Amino acid sequence: MNLVSSILMRRVRDSIHDYIDLDELESSLVDTEPYQRLRWIKQLGSANLVYPGANHTRLEHSIGVSHLAKQMAIQSEVPDDEIHLVSIAGLLHDLGHSPYSHLADELPFGKDHVEVTQDIVNDSQISDIFHKQGIETNEICDLIKGNHKYGSLISGDIDGDRLDYLIRDSHYTGVKTGVDTGRLITKMSFSNNELVIGESSLPVVETFLTSRSIMFPTVYFHPFSRGAELMLARATKSAINGSHFSYDEFISYTDHKFLSELNLAGGLSKKLVNNFEKRHIIKRAVSITKDKTEEMGITKSDIEALETSIANKLDIDSSEIFMDLPPLKVVPAMKVKILKEDGTLDYASNMSTITKSLYEAQFDHWRCRIYGPSKLSDQVSKIAEQELGI
Repeated sequence: MNLVSSILMRRVRDSIHDYIDLDELESSLVDTEPYQRLRWIKQLGSANLVYPGANHTRLEHSIGVSHLAKQMAIQSEVPDDEIHLVSIAGLLHDLGHSPYSHLADELPFGKDHVEVTQDIVNDSQISDIFHKQGIETNEICDLIKGNHKYGSLISGDIDGDRLDYLIRDSHYTGVKTGVDTGRLITKMSFSNNELVIGESSLPVVETFLTSRSIMFPTVYFHPFSRGAELMLARATKSAINGSHFSYDEFISYTDHKFLSELNLAGGLSKKLVNNFEKRHIIKRAVSITKDKTEEMGITKSDIEALETSIANKLDIDSSEIFMDLPPLKVVPAMKVKILKEDGTLDYASNMSTITKSLYEAQFDHWRCRIYGPSKLSDQVSKIAEQELGI
């Protein structure tokens, strides 16, 4: 492997990490078309409808991830040539995100963003750059997927990705959390190819996990922005099913291009996106806890029939009723490993009552929700509750 020199080519002023230095190779990757597309993808999708300051992008987040992953690798005594690869993987880890970031996760077809990222790395001008430098694209992809001895720096329980998005998203939404990134990084090391945190920083780990627990229900799954995402997802499915654009075209769009294409698609897609742009968002009518949802046995396969039944009883089109059943996998795992003072390893949840309680408490925030037109909210609520027997 013949990595280019680490001569500084660009210094980026970041709102979170102050100055971030990019070397010649990193700078050339940032200037590629797939990377510059991230400049036009909002990090938090439609969250700016709730938090007006949340207009930061996947591009700045990715540069931040690269910076933190590099610092983590240096602290953990990763070999120099591997540190460079970790930094590059952090830089590229989000290339495959669709417009509005996680919108593709709401669609019933296509690859996830990690698979799309891998395709871009392997088949674009990025792979040409790597080839010239003797870098194996497969190693970069393995780092991004976490399938590498240092993959936990990019895709782990406390990694550069999570550290950056928590502090960055908190900053731009104004939701105060507080993660002592510097303290965490100084106590990181590798043990048996696992990234671990020194026992003296267990309270900082608790703060990090608490911050995640706050951000998920407050920002990432806020009921209003979830309603907006459901509208965009339905508009997208309608446009793709109507052959206005393909799934592959969709995942290549920027946010602006995507909204424009939905308008051009006409019909239901245009109606939904016009309402989205005016902030005429569907209203939550019913919220159902995890335990109640499981007790009723509601699954993804029931959604279409329930939406249609509720709409028929209201004498409206079924496209106006939305049921949101988030997968339980969105509840963050808390498998952070702690290097104890006696040299043994254990999970933070086994050493901290706070951490164990946080994991269980997250399920208290999970909700299955039914949405409908704002002007019919009370009627939707009444009919939906009758339909579900609650």
